[in-house]
Amino acid sequence: MNIEEARKVLWLKSNPRPLGKLLDEGYLTKDRLEWAAQWAYNLKLKEAAQVLLETMNASPSQPEKASKPEPVSEVEKAIPINMTLEKAGTILWPFAPYKGQPMGILVDSKQLSLKDLGYAIENAWDEKVKQAAIAFSLVRLEQVVKEPPPSAGFVHVLSGGRSYSERRGTLFTLLQGMVFGASIAFLIFLTGWAIYDFVRPHPNARPITELGSSLIQIIAVVIALGLAGLLGLLFSTIIDRLTKRLEKQIEEHRLGQEGEDNVVQLMVQALDGNWRIFRNVNLPGHNKGDLDLILVGSPGVWVLEVKNFRGTYRNIGENWQLLWNKKWKPATKSPSKQALNNAVRLANFLKADGLNIFINPVVVWANVASPLSVENPSTPVWHYKRLPDELGNIWQGEKISKEEKEKIIAKLTKVCEDNRKRV
Repeated sequence: MNIEEARKVLWLKSNPRPLGKLLDEGYLTKDRLEWAAQWAYNLKLKEAAQVLLETMNASPSQPEKASKPEPVSEVEKAIPINMTLEKAGTILWPFAPYKGQPMGILVDSKQLSLKDLGYAIENAWDEKVKQAAIAFSLVRLEQVVKEPPPSAGFVHVLSGGRSYSERRGTLFTLLQGMVFGASIAFLIFLTGWAIYDFVRPHPNARPITELGSSLIQIIAVVIALGLAGLLGLLFSTIIDRLTKRLEKQIEEHRLGQEGEDNVVQLMVQALDGNWRIFRNVNLPGHNKGDLDLILVGSPGVWVLEVKNFRGTYRNIGENWQLLWNKKWKPATKSPSKQALNNAVRLANFLKADGLNIFINPVVVWANVASPLSVENPSTPVWHYKRLPDELGNIWQGEKISKEEKEKIIAKLTKVCEDNRKRV
């Protein structure tokens, strides 16, 4: 494959436009091309990304000789655009002096020049404005465009109830409150008992003026006060450590819930109504751990294990390690094994109804602030920043029939409804 052929290859379904155009617009970076050259499922896209990478890395003194392009038909010359021209016409222009007016009217009346559209492509903050400007620029340049098929609507998200992170976070918050309440009650009891013991009459009590009249009595008082202080310090230390451990657990589960919410939000933006997302699914059986996310569509079924860990991690094969005090130590659990185990559970659950579907396990690394290096992973690992590209990468045509898809959706919907009833 030469450079011209590589530039004509389309990017992923999340942005199905020629690589050459995306390169010229700055959407495709070297980092994205390296990812596609290694992970793209489409072999043609994989090869094209490799060719363009080699071109970018080539010395300027030795440019590759471009081959003469072969004649193509009008259909092949059509450039795909990301939104229909009708939709592009409804997008509001964000710049003065026509700010707030529909771009379609401004283009038809020639109030927006090709230079104005180019400025919007380079400088607009709103991605919709950029895509509309690209579409109208191509039309103005008399290019043949290929509009996207009608939208299938928004992706439908169904939850089975509260997530594992949310349930555990609530439990630890309750325990923290109980510990704090019990410690306060204990201190009140000790204080009340001490006051009562001090004021009630004792038959053999001696006047307080005689207290400390001897060395033995003074030593006894000092020892008693010291023991009381030591017990108080020990009690407060135990309570403090227990409270901090509970606070750490609460924070970890809060982060876990936050990671799942962020991933779902990004998936909703990247997918359409051809997909279904199921959250917090508790499958019947002895294993009560929930499945974070299940993605169902014509290309197949995916089980997503979302992790929002803090710290520096690495994944080699199925093993996960944490960098602690400049040394790599085994992580408490392997997210790869968790994802694989959940995929097996779901496959067995569907198989009970005669649905022999391969379930794709995936780990989603949701914490962009925590570094993660991956080497020969046994289970695919998707980084949050590349999630839209990963979702576009999995669309490789229909792998399951419409009937199978509907049966899977109906079965998982019932499970989620049953889970919510039990809560």
